[in-house]
Amino acid sequence: MRFSWQLTNSFLKMPHKNFQKILNKLILSGIEVDKIENMTNDKILDLNITTNRKEINSAFSLARELSILTNNKIQIKRVKFNLDTRSMNKLHLNYVRIQIIDDELNQSTPQWILEHLKIKGETICNNLENIQKYIYSKWGTTFKIIKMNEIDQSVFSNNIDGSKITIKQIIQKQKTLKTSRPIKILVFSTEQKLRKSSDIDYDVNEFYENYYSDSINIIKDSLRCTVGKYYEYYKNFIPENNTISIGKNTLNNLLGSSEKTKIKFLENQKIREILKNLKFLPKYIKEKKIFIINTPKYRKHDIKHKIDIVEEIGKIHEFQNFYNKYKYKKLTGKKSEKFVKINKIRRVLRNIGLNEVINSSLANNSLDINKSIKIHNPINEEQKHLRNNIIDSLISNYIHHKKYTDENLLIFEIGKTFQKKNLEHKYIEAKSLGALIYAPKYHRKDWREKPNLMSIFHAKGILELFLEQINADIYLDKLDKKNDSISNILKKNNIIGIYNKKNHKLIGILGEINNELIKLNRNNNEKVYIFEIKLDKLISTTKIKNHLNYSKKLYSEYPSITRDISIPMSRYQNIDTIKNKIVCMNKEIIESIEIFNEYKTIESHEDSQRSRFVGIRIKYRSLYKTLNTEDIRNIDNQLSYIMNSI
Repeated sequence: MRFSWQLTNSFLKMPHKNFQKILNKLILSGIEVDKIENMTNDKILDLNITTNRKEINSAFSLARELSILTNNKIQIKRVKFNLDTRSMNKLHLNYVRIQIIDDELNQSTPQWILEHLKIKGETICNNLENIQKYIYSKWGTTFKIIKMNEIDQSVFSNNIDGSKITIKQIIQKQKTLKTSRPIKILVFSTEQKLRKSSDIDYDVNEFYENYYSDSINIIKDSLRCTVGKYYEYYKNFIPENNTISIGKNTLNNLLGSSEKTKIKFLENQKIREILKNLKFLPKYIKEKKIFIINTPKYRKHDIKHKIDIVEEIGKIHEFQNFYNKYKYKKLTGKKSEKFVKINKIRRVLRNIGLNEVINSSLANNSLDINKSIKIHNPINEEQKHLRNNIIDSLISNYIHHKKYTDENLLIFEIGKTFQKKNLEHKYIEAKSLGALIYAPKYHRKDWREKPNLMSIFHAKGILELFLEQINADIYLDKLDKKNDSISNILKKNNIIGIYNKKNHKLIGILGEINNELIKLNRNNNEKVYIFEIKLDKLISTTKIKNHLNYSKKLYSEYPSITRDISIPMSRYQNIDTIKNKIVCMNKEIIESIEIFNEYKTIESHEDSQRSRFVGIRIKYRSLYKTLNTEDIRNIDNQLSYIMNSI
């Protein structure tokens, strides 16, 4: 629909420098600007008006929409409706004003009206009909022209005395005053709310006197005549109920937070200002926390439900100012460096395949009773010592595991250990890390063979991987002295010491358990590996790398499409070159490229060329939209181009 900016701005009188900002506001509100034509002293806006905004059909209605979006008042002074209502009980009237003019007056239409009608694409008729169309394009309402053959059908009612008056009676009154002459009857109708409230919703009926005066002045100037007294008739009517109630919590849940860093919703005062600016005449009931909204008549066709109110508030406050994801500030206090490193150790051990177990600090200490700390009055015989190592509990877990299954068991525990300090009556409480690895089905050389046992070198590799991932400055070497509490239960030839690189002190031990000591004689080929490390000494060797850079990538919420192609290639041609060509064509939407098959054809002659076909599966997915038919057609064309180039 085409609108004259000069005519629209005559209601607002906004400076020309704000023209671009006004267009941006229109676009954000859902009214697209298809085209702008520059004319002499004017601009023609070609707007795409959707069906739910059919009330925007004139310069006045567009100015009303702009006044809401830019929070500017309409500058045209509203002429008060002139009617004596002292004897009326009702507040709502269907009002009709009848004007009679001579039919013989038929002057030419002013040029400026003809130019405006050409802009709107209207057909040119006689002078009075041209004025009628111009008034409609300006105000969104216009007068009705009653022809002579329609006079008998026109009846107007007056509810005060209950009488009905026809236009024929009006004509009879004219005949008594003057000789018979051809006339035209103009009817100006409106619905008036005779209220004392100062609320204005910019309904065109509120500007009834303005549009009536505008029409009469143009008619008088163009027809060069005088317009006599008018006749008026009216009747009462009951208005429709256009109220909608919506809760404050509903608005908060649907719109989201008004701040990015914390949960904070629009305040009641701000919501009330927006609704008032929309001419919805809001009332807030504090006890029930709901807004009662009375929508204007010209918006009743599209403002019917609560979600429509939410959409209008979001449009005025602008949707980009709402956030549905919050950055919560977790007030957990300061985390010590030791706490962070212990959590990292747990996380790394889980990632490499070990499961964490938790055992009691009360144990029997069957491995090393001499250095145990005995408890007075223990609960039972199995828990009469404070444990001096982690491995004893892990071996108990292993024995229990073997009773029910022969599957792999990889476990670790971080817990407290208690030891005597030489011969003094002093005790040392410290944290230790212990792990047990039992994997009879760990690896195989070929899929046709049975899985093989884990060796000491595999256990050593797992330990080295763990130490590397926590950035520990440690090296592994042979054990010089067997002074560790668990070294007595290990096989002598399979013991490795864990040393600090800086001071070369022993902080832990790795080895294979002697099966005879832990009473597991059912299968002499079983191999169980353990390692135990003093946790505080391990943490002292670790360091945090601050130079690492990480990149984040959003996961697309839109569906993918897959294309499988078979590419003919020569015997020594590299597939990576073809992959690079495909990626370069559509780098933004290619998610993955993988080879799923390869076929070879061999000719009967020995010297003939050997050709092969490689099957490639390409997955496409966009981060911003669902791929449409045009996108898929472009993808297929690009793949065809690559195939032809090969």
